[in-house]
Amino acid sequence: MRRYPFLEKFACLPLLMFAAFKAMALEVDRDIYHVRLFDESFLDISANAFRKSQNVSWFDTTNGLRMGGGSSSTDRLFLQSELRLNHRMSDSFNFGLELEQNDFYAKKPVQQPILSIDAYPFSSTDVGFSFLGTTSVHKKDADLGVALTLGRRYKNYIRLSWLSNNHYYNEKNDTDDSYYTTRPKTWMLQSAYRPSQHWQIYLNFKNRQASDFVFDDQVSRFKNEFYDYKATVNYHLNAHQFAGVEIHTLLDARSILETSADKIQDIRYRSVDLYWVSGVGQAYELTVGLRHDDFVEEFTHSSNAAESYNFQLQTTQAYTSVYHDISTHQAWDIGLYAGWSERRRIYPSSTNADSINEGVQAKLRTSWEYHSADKKSRMLFSFSLNLDDLADDPTDGGGITFQSSF
Repeated sequence: MRRYPFLEKFACLPLLMFAAFKAMALEVDRDIYHVRLFDESFLDISANAFRKSQNVSWFDTTNGLRMGGGSSSTDRLFLQSELRLNHRMSDSFNFGLELEQNDFYAKKPVQQPILSIDAYPFSSTDVGFSFLGTTSVHKKDADLGVALTLGRRYKNYIRLSWLSNNHYYNEKNDTDDSYYTTRPKTWMLQSAYRPSQHWQIYLNFKNRQASDFVFDDQVSRFKNEFYDYKATVNYHLNAHQFAGVEIHTLLDARSILETSADKIQDIRYRSVDLYWVSGVGQAYELTVGLRHDDFVEEFTHSSNAAESYNFQLQTTQAYTSVYHDISTHQAWDIGLYAGWSERRRIYPSSTNADSINEGVQAKLRTSWEYHSADKKSRMLFSFSLNLDDLADDPTDGGGITFQSSF
């Protein structure tokens, strides 16, 4: 049967929104998910991400939904989904629901939206105490936690949270004989702060403490822990221009699957993105940026050395895009992304040949956006051309993003 690469790259797009909503289903982290990144992966992520000006408006959004992603190969998507629902019932009580998911290197477990009931008992200060939780038909899968908040989300606040994942698993598991010897617990520090009209600071730190899960056979075990740090600092020169930096660090993401053949995976990731945006809120918006990504995966198979490997992908790219309003409800957006990529897969065992690829990667993205008259809701469709191999592989996938505040 003849294959059509063009159709393969775009056949997944109608399912993109459904895939993003699927992030609301619960998946349990009890397996090792191998990394699937390619030479142009970080250019794909840059090209199909939300615009920097959209990120700025999202930082202060109290109620909103955004989701999106794009093609990273003929059979893979990277996805980003965020949901914020908050209702201030009075000065003393607030109800909230929050979901955040970002899959860019492998299939990842997804948590249910976190419910937050916030109490502000002191009328003279914005100090809040919160009860956190997730719901599930099986009580063993529910999460419970608490939080302390200074300020009111999502403007000028800092929040420290603690979540006990699968809190009642050992007591409520009625399906098999599996259990936790050490239950997973997650610490979170979140903040969005504007110290002045010029500065905007956003922080999101997560630490999943080491957990130990024993499977139904009473022999196999799964252990997991990670640190995930994100920080964004923007400096607004005026109402229409700003410069900023985004930093993302994933450290000590370690998963161990102990069976008759133990498997160990260590992941480390660092990303720095510098950018300047001009023309925000005007007919033309120009973005210029420089980004560096460094991703490492080390995988060890205790009984089969041939399956053990060390993977590394480094990409340094420069990018620019121009966004232009053409009518009350429509706009176009064109972006150019080019950089140097180095991808290595090294096998400690001599039975497999090492793989080393390096070279220039470049793509041109063209997009059409439909937005509401007040521009609080935006939906954008993208299509990309593969500039570094136009003759043999001209198309480079596409993507969809949607962002709305309400």
